[in-house]
Amino acid sequence: MSRLIVLGGGGHGRVVADTARRCGKWEHILFLDDAPDRTRAEADFPVLGSCDDLAQSLRPGDECIVAIGDNAQRRSLLDRVDEQGAPLAVVVDPSAAISSDAALGPGTVILPQGAVNIGSVLGRGCIVNTGATVDHDCVLGDCVHVAPGAHLGGDVAVGDLSWIGIGSSIRHGTRVGARVMIGAGAAVVSDVATGTTVVGVPARPMDRRI
Repeated sequence: MSRLIVLGGGGHGRVVADTARRCGKWEHILFLDDAPDRTRAEADFPVLGSCDDLAQSLRPGDECIVAIGDNAQRRSLLDRVDEQGAPLAVVVDPSAAISSDAALGPGTVILPQGAVNIGSVLGRGCIVNTGATVDHDCVLGDCVHVAPGAHLGGDVAVGDLSWIGIGSSIRHGTRVGARVMIGAGAAVVSDVATGTTVVGVPARPMDRRI
């Protein structure tokens, strides 16, 4: 029987599990979660134990997905799954629009009403959250999180571990470095250097007056 093990049973994890259920690919969806008071996530999604129990929980044929919104934590757990040799699933909501000429890396999640257009390439463990869009020919590094309602124009590049905040937008052709934080509602109209946090309209680094 096909099983999907979801690492992380918080709010984002429940959304990912619900999306996986709508896909109809897995007969059983199970959680591993480290929170001591999280004995269940939902009635249909039992919690097997903590993330430290991954090795003991795996059965032949299982797939895994890491459902942690924090990029660094998600990468750490993705590495742990890889160490166990377990395959990483790709979870795409049936309502999402994904070009047949887009590439989604292992462990990537596309949530309801998300879109990834032609020529775009997403790295390992990316999240395109509810109603977010990635237009044509974008390149996203590993563990990028495009938050709900955020929009990337065409030919945008985003480095590893960057966070594109809720309701923000990035102009076509823009280059965004690694470990960048783009604030909620920001409008990014120029390139953003690695490790920078930008906010506002137009978006500027937080250490400048806006």
